[in-house]
Amino acid sequence: MRLCQVAFAAGLALAAGSASAQEFSNSAGGGVFSIFDEVRLGTVFPVQPSDDSGVIISGQLYFREFVRPFQNYWANTLLRPRIHVGGNLATGDDPINQIYAGLTWHFPVYDQFFFEASFGGTLHDGPLESPGNGLDLGCHLLFRESIAVGVDVGQHWRFLASADHSSHADLCDDGKAGNSGITHAGVYAGYRF
Repeated sequence: MRLCQVAFAAGLALAAGSASAQEFSNSAGGGVFSIFDEVRLGTVFPVQPSDDSGVIISGQLYFREFVRPFQNYWANTLLRPRIHVGGNLATGDDPINQIYAGLTWHFPVYDQFFFEASFGGTLHDGPLESPGNGLDLGCHLLFRESIAVGVDVGQHWRFLASADHSSHADLCDDGKAGNSGITHAGVYAGYRF
C-alpha cells in the first residue's frame, strides 16, 4: 500500500512538470460501442511466495470519461477518471481468480508516456483462512488499487507495466480476520477504440 502511495506521488510530480505535453480529448465515435474507450489484455504474476496462482491472464475494459474535457491539466486528471471492469484467470495449482471494478486516473507525462492509478473493489475465490504459511484473505470482497506506467504507440496501441494490490484494510470481521492481501505485477497491451 505504501509503495502505491509513493509511486502515485512521484507520478503526480512528473505529470505537473509536463502539463502541456499531451492534450486531453474525448473523441468518442458513434454507435453502441462509443461508451468504451479501451480494452487491455495482459499477464500478471503473484508477488507473494505463498500465492500459487501461477501465470494469470488478466483482461480489462475501460469506459470513456463521462465528463467533457477541461482546459486544465489537473482538472482533467483528477475530475475525469475512467470506469474500468476486469478479471484475472489464474492457471496455477492453487489459483485465486478475481473480478474487479473501479476508477482509473490517467496522468499524461512527456508526450506519449503516462502514469495511471486506480482504486476500486474486487471479488475473489481465494482462501479466507489458511493454516501455516498460506494466504489469509479475510473476506471475499476486498479493496483493490493499482499503479501503472505506460507508453502510447501510434493512435490505438499502448503498452503498460503495472502492479496491483487487494486487501480488506482490516475491515473484515472486526479486524480479527487475516489480511495477507493479493499482490501482482505484470504487463498489458491495450487497444484504444
